[in-house]
Amino acid sequence: MVSTSSLDRLQSLRAGDAFSYYKLNYSVKDYSSYTDAKGYQTEEWLLNTHSDLEYYLLREVDPDNSSHLVNWYLSEEVAEPSLFNAENQDNILTYVWKNMQEHNTPYPELKLYGDSYYFESKTEGSYEGDYDKTTRITWDYWDRSHQRNLAIEAWPDGDLHVYLTKLIKPEQITIIEKQLVKKTSNPFPIFQVIFSVGLIIWGLLLVMG
Repeated sequence: MVSTSSLDRLQSLRAGDAFSYYKLNYSVKDYSSYTDAKGYQTEEWLLNTHSDLEYYLLREVDPDNSSHLVNWYLSEEVAEPSLFNAENQDNILTYVWKNMQEHNTPYPELKLYGDSYYFESKTEGSYEGDYDKTTRITWDYWDRSHQRNLAIEAWPDGDLHVYLTKLIKPEQITIIEKQLVKKTSNPFPIFQVIFSVGLIIWGLLLVMG
């Protein structure tokens, strides 16, 4: 079981911090948080790797899941996804944002890369970053094992994002300590200056004499 102090350190990660997970290092680029009226909360850390891939570290508080109230995830956005309704094999990507904004009923099952994901929950609430606050609607789907999550996010400005997420254990994360920069003291070399000036004056006196 991970200690409370270790969890506190994880939650205090901010831009410029770094951690390691399964021998891969991640740098924190940004931090944001999300809440809704029912008490659902997520904290999100935007991450970057040495290969310039972007991920998210997520901490979720789900009041509807009393057996697993707090969960941690590692998430990656799906680039140019094809998202299919399992009932008719339609690619819903072009119109799912409109359905979400109109509060239509979520699809019971979706397919991504041939894998099935089943609808579990819908959230709508406030999303707060470093510079602004807005709202978003999220549909959450899970695979049968409940280890992989498919999340669809619809934003008011028309943006739609699709993420694949896996459940992780916080004790598997190792925070990388920042290197302490030792400041070396370089006192002003007053005695060397006096000695040098004395040599110059002595040389001038020799020339003039």
